[in-house]
Amino acid sequence: MKTCQATWEDEENNRHVELVVNYRLDNATRVEINHVTPTRVTFLCPSSGNPVRTIGVRTGGGRRLLARQVEAAGRLHSLKDDIAEGRVVEVHHPMPHVAATMQPVMQA
Repeated sequence: MKTCQATWEDEENNRHVELVVNYRLDNATRVEINHVTPTRVTFLCPSSGNPVRTIGVRTGGGRRLLARQVEAAGRLHSLKDDIAEGRVVEVHHPMPHVAATMQPVMQA
């Protein structure tokens, strides 16, 4: 499973929504999107198109609402194409995967 960052440009509402997308790439062509998480919204000035304000999306309800709007707008279909063609930024986690050992907390 891989993770990338993408943006949905919602021109109707003058905003850009930043997304974190978890996906799986099979045979270098087939993309299966597992989860889309909206993380930040930038509101744009309707006349100039310049950013006015940016807010983080922190609640589950806000993330679900924006994810449904992203899906309704058809961004998931174009997002699959962007991932397959390498037009997104892949997110690499700096922490190495380490095997954990169980430590007993309480003994009977």
